Amino acid sequence: MQTGTAKDCFDSFDCCHLQIVSLLVWALVCSTEASICPPACQCLSKNAWTCDNISSVAEIWRDSGMVVEELTLNHIKDLNSTDDQSFSDHFGIFVAVRRLKIQQSAISSISASFIDSFPIVETVFLEDNQFLCSEHILSLQRWQSKIDGFNKLQCSSPDGLARTKVFKALKSIGRAIKECPRPCRCVVRSIDSQYSIPNLLVNCSQSKLKSTPVSLPKSWVIELDLSHNKIEDATPLFNLPVFRNVSVLNLAHNHIHNIQVPNATGHKNHFRLLNLANNKLTQLENSVIFDTENFSYEPLVMLRSNPWICDCDSVKMFQSIAMKQLHVIGDFLHLTCGGDFEGHLISSPAFLQRLCHVPAVAIMTIRCVNILCFIFVGLALIKTAFDLRSIYAVGIFHYFAHLLLPPRK
Repeated sequence: MQTGTAKDCFDSFDCCHLQIVSLLVWALVCSTEASICPPACQCLSKNAWTCDNISSVAEIWRDSGMVVEELTLNHIKDLNSTDDQSFSDHFGIFVAVRRLKIQQSAISSISASFIDSFPIVETVFLEDNQFLCSEHILSLQRWQSKIDGFNKLQCSSPDGLARTKVFKALKSIGRAIKECPRPCRCVVRSIDSQYSIPNLLVNCSQSKLKSTPVSLPKSWVIELDLSHNKIEDATPLFNLPVFRNVSVLNLAHNHIHNIQVPNATGHKNHFRLLNLANNKLTQLENSVIFDTENFSYEPLVMLRSNPWICDCDSVKMFQSIAMKQLHVIGDFLHLTCGGDFEGHLISSPAFLQRLCHVPAVAIMTIRCVNILCFIFVGLALIKTAFDLRSIYAVGIFHYFAHLLLPPRK
């Protein structure tokens, strides 16, 4: 009896042990399967994943140790590298991806390391996305031959590039960046330009430049921003052949003492704005003020916050320009003098009178002469009218009419 009881006990122990081992194996299998599919993804199989609403692809490789062959990313926010290391250092799970779909996402930036993390991808689907076309997605050109229907992709923004084909825009952006002078940054605003509106911004502001660029991108209508630098002479810029493509030039906040603009209309026929505010100009060269008769619109010149030398001739010239070419000096009402007359408004008629030393007695004399002339002309007209009436009253008009007209038959 005891022997049978001991045998039953051993049999029961083996059964319990077997059940425990089975539970451990099942838990291990479940945990392994859980580690294969990240929480943000739906894994239809070990080789096909669909991931939604993830901040970046880093959320996938941190939660998985398996590779995948077909990957779909919906509503992804970031297609750039993460942390301080490249994708290729971590994204071993993507080395086997052959089909990649990115859908319903705003694509504003794609890093080269993201492209490198899919070394054997064969087909890329990018339909139903919004593309912010800029230099930040130039890496996308490396996938052009692999993107299904790449000719159908269009830019969503910026406004000037909206509805432009993505790869046409990227080609133009790449060309502009290649021709962009250093250390400036070139931003394409649109592919085409109408009415001399700039379609390329060459931004050299706050670059510590002491001289103007020696070259500019070709085949663009350019807005050139050279403000907040240490430029003393801008004349070499105006002598560049490609300067004729500059429509807007911002030279504000520099150290310019003098400036000479060539008189050739070929350099001016597209000009819309020249900003020379906040420099060290003391005299206004005639070449700076454009002849607006050669334009279909009036270009603006901004000249405020310069230490202008004010004398009778210079202030008279400023006021004469303002009268003949209305609004060509956009900030004329805010121009002030430097030196001995610092702070005085150049547009003030009283200030001009003071500078030209016209005494009050002379002004009153001129006014009295004008009044006397007016009275004399008035009296002459009254005398003429009285004489004509007297002639008519004595019948002289009838006598002359009788002599000139033939007698009646």
